[in-house]
Amino acid sequence: MLKNYKLARKVALACNILSLEGHGDITLGHVTAREHGSDYLYMKPKGLGLDEVTPRDIIVINLDGEKIAGLGGRHSEYPIHTEIYRVRTEINCVIHTHPPFSTALAASDRKLRPVSHEGVLFTDLPVFTDTTELIVKPEQGKAIAEKLGGQKAMLMRNHGIVVAGESVEEATVYAILLEKAATMQFYAELLSAYHWTSEAEVFRKQEQIYHPQNIKNFWNYFVRKVKRNYRNNYL
Repeated sequence: MLKNYKLARKVALACNILSLEGHGDITLGHVTAREHGSDYLYMKPKGLGLDEVTPRDIIVINLDGEKIAGLGGRHSEYPIHTEIYRVRTEINCVIHTHPPFSTALAASDRKLRPVSHEGVLFTDLPVFTDTTELIVKPEQGKAIAEKLGGQKAMLMRNHGIVVAGESVEEATVYAILLEKAATMQFYAELLSAYHWTSEAEVFRKQEQIYHPQNIKNFWNYFVRKVKRNYRNNYL
């Protein structure tokens, strides 16, 4: 199977960006993407850190988790990705990482509040509590997809986050914004009493700040940041 280099490059860029923005966890965490409507997923391989990934490392799997192309190994938690794609036809990128502040929030019983701008995107954030173990079976992946529902992001108790986007750009930016929202709430709670954006203002702030053009602008900024920090030859 001939790989789509453009999509492989985007997945590698997403991995590098996430690493720079605090989502790295040794060699753990993974990103997948697909061409719209395809059953073939481009996936970060196991054994590499998010910061190490280049387009040539990306593997291709199908919705049953079988590796179709690439030299690297497949992450065992592939069902997180495959089962979301099965039920969310509009989704073309899925991210699972272990960012520290989001993971800490997921371990608590606290609801994510729109303390900062980013929080307005996650006011109904679901939390997956069925298990804290690795999601290695299709039935576990189905439970993940069911809990995520129609949302773009979810916390996993004592585990990490899942983010699903219509594009690599959207999913990557949302994953970064989720961790920033959790970070800002953590610091606000250190001050005891704090305030957050009212329900009446949440939708307006979403439209003002997180419209599609800004999501594209944010992605382009992060790509430039990778170029400055990584100097990878594929850029």
